Amino acid sequence: MTQSTVAADPEQYVRTEVRNGTGVITLDRPKALNALTAQMYRDLLETLWAWSDDPQVEQVLIHASAPRAFCAGGDIRQIRQAVVDGNVEAGMAAFTDEYTLNNLIATYPKPYIALMEGYTMGGGMGLSVHGSHRVVTENTVMAMPECAIGFFPDIGASWFLPRVSLLGRGPSLAVGRWMGLGGQRITGADAVAIGLADHLVPSDRLEAFREAAITDGVEAAVAQFAATNDDDVAHATLPERWDQIEAVYGADTLEEVMAAAGEDLAGASPSSLVRTWELLDVGAASESVTECLERELALGADTITAPDFNEGVRCTLIDKEDDPAWQPATAAEVDVDHIRSALKTSRSLRTRP
Repeated sequence: MTQSTVAADPEQYVRTEVRNGTGVITLDRPKALNALTAQMYRDLLETLWAWSDDPQVEQVLIHASAPRAFCAGGDIRQIRQAVVDGNVEAGMAAFTDEYTLNNLIATYPKPYIALMEGYTMGGGMGLSVHGSHRVVTENTVMAMPECAIGFFPDIGASWFLPRVSLLGRGPSLAVGRWMGLGGQRITGADAVAIGLADHLVPSDRLEAFREAAITDGVEAAVAQFAATNDDDVAHATLPERWDQIEAVYGADTLEEVMAAAGEDLAGASPSSLVRTWELLDVGAASESVTECLERELALGADTITAPDFNEGVRCTLIDKEDDPAWQPATAAEVDVDHIRSALKTSRSLRTRP
């Protein structure tokens, strides 16, 4: 698979060390909320590959250098620029690295501990939700906001969004749609409640948790520092809205959902809404995260050359405007057959060199 030719970062944004048998990864691009560049994908991928069979590394812990954001997503502006420059495959190579990284985390042979303090969105969820030990705080803000920029929830979201669930209830495709179509933000407590995180650690205990995990192991750290259901900080509100969300987003068609969702979907790209609706339906029936990621990679190749991706990234992330000119302007005009055709294809993830 061709590797990305996007330029290397001028600074090192991924710092690594091995302490007491723990491979520690620190995301260190705080001014950009740790938005992931093509070089960061490559650095992370190479590090995790190397540590996967290193006997000196018994577990991996990833965290951010500053509390405001674990990772607010991928630096999608790089991908757009590659497309604008006529180098679509360079952009797709960056996505290939990212999705290969997501798949590696999901199948990692050692404990993988993600500390999701602050903003954890898009690509940041790809670095964390697939891990074996997913830790949030009361300051965690989790979301998949891609429909607002003319893209779709990727990084394996078509695997984990249709499978969100409450204790004692089965997976809810409807709630997954609610998160994916509208980019809804949820709290750390809500993430634990619906299975997108495992433990909530109050932010004032997080540093102590990290050090205990490195020194004594993650299970000992959880036992000592994780919140219990009786802690006020662990209160989740999403379960209270569950039935209402399912009533709206469990409809048979996107048109019915859009009619009932009100302002939830205002401003989203109509093409992205259709792509997401179709993608999550297919993902709900898929057998593995790898299958979902390979399908998302193919859909990504189709999406980044479409008008809405260029327009959405330009308007939202570059010019900081809120009036994108979507093409087509309504979901009814979107070519659904074209999208369904794209979803029947896949692109291969990278194999380890």
